Order: sequence, then structure tokens, then C-alpha cells
Amino acid sequence: MPTLGKVAAVITDIPYGTTRCSWDQIIPFTEMWDAIGRVTERGTPVLLFGSEPFSSTLRMSNLRQFKYDWIWNKPKGTGFLNAKKQPLRKHETVSVFSDGATRYYPQKTTGHERKKTFRGRHLQTEVYGQMAGDYHYDSTERYPGTVLTFSSDTQNSSFHPTQKPVDLMEYLVRTFAQEGEVVLDFTMGSGTTGVAALRAGRRFIGIERDPKHFETACMRLRIETGEDFGPLSVGAAA
Repeated sequence: MPTLGKVAAVITDIPYGTTRCSWDQIIPFTEMWDAIGRVTERGTPVLLFGSEPFSSTLRMSNLRQFKYDWIWNKPKGTGFLNAKKQPLRKHETVSVFSDGATRYYPQKTTGHERKKTFRGRHLQTEVYGQMAGDYHYDSTERYPGTVLTFSSDTQNSSFHPTQKPVDLMEYLVRTFAQEGEVVLDFTMGSGTTGVAALRAGRRFIGIERDPKHFETACMRLRIETGEDFGPLSVGAAA
């Protein structure tokens, strides 16, 4: 990553270190944050997937820049072999970091019931106290909450063991980068973030050290764009 320029957003699913797979090795946090710092600037959103207990360790590795978590709600749970001992695992976290206020472009949903208008000289709330004046909110749009429900891409699940849904990644790309801006995924696996970025009209930089997954990612991006990226080479996050 030292040779890269600044990017608009970093969105990546880094290894959690929860399996015995050769690729599932936790990246040293100090080195990772140093590398991220070289390609980001103030306000650049950095989104890192995780699950507990890894997520807590990840947040504590950079608590100064940690902002909040999204929760990816998965309709189909995992962990059926332990279902008699503990609940099925039906969510993963997406931790958001940035130096300063995070650039954010909320993806509103539409078609909701219109809210009522509150009228009166003063409004009294338990938390915020008195709020003077009338309050009008007559819209069918709603801002997003922190829980995002997306089904896994079972049709394409063979690309990578921990592959994320393209629709989820496209939602995050649109939320944190504008059209034409560059999104970086430095552990891109099979290239799902790249596919999502291209569909959203964003540019993409992907890095992957595993030759097999790198080749798969290039194949998917070729299919998405109809372009030939030339001879395959392996990038490494360094």
C-alpha cells in the first residue's frame, strides 16, 4: 500500500483468525493502521468486518478513531453443530473508523407511513428537555438504522469461504463513497467489494496475497466490466 495514493473509503473483510485456513491469519494491528494511515486523510471512512471476540480486539486497537458499528443481520444462521450449547450466529459487525468526523452519505428508504406533526409552543422530552416551536416531519423517507439485513450470496458462495453479499457491499460503498471515487479493499478475497464498487459507479483498488483468490477476483471483475486486466499478478498489503 505505500505506493497507493489517497482513497475515498477503505472497506475490507480482514481475517478474524477463527479458522485453521492458511489465509485466516490476523494482520498485526499496528502495521495495518500504519498502512491505512498512508492512504487515508481526515474524514476517510475505514470499514472493517468482524465477529466476537475479534471485533472487540479490533476496536480496542484504535479506540481513538472508532466511531460505531453496523450489524449485518444474516437471515440464515451458522453454528448448527453447537445449536444445543449456544444460539446460532446470525450477525457480524462492521466497525467504522475515521480520523475526525466520518464522511457519510445515508441511503434512505422510501414508502414509509408519514409521521404525524407535533404542534405547540414547547415540546417536553425526558432526555432532551424542552424543545421550542412546532416540529414537522411529513416524509415517507427514513434514515437507516445500524442493523442491515442481507441474505448471503448462496448462488456464488463457492468463490470464497467468507464471501459477503454483493448487495451488502454495494450498500456500504454507496454509503461511504461518492460516484467516481476510489474504494480500497486490501484483503479483497474473491473480489466482492470490487464488483459492488463497479456496480455503484465507483473506482476500485483491490489487494490479495492468495494467488487463487486473486485470480478469482480478476475473473469476476472481467465479467463485470467486460475488460481484460492483462496478466495476473499478486498484490500484498504492505
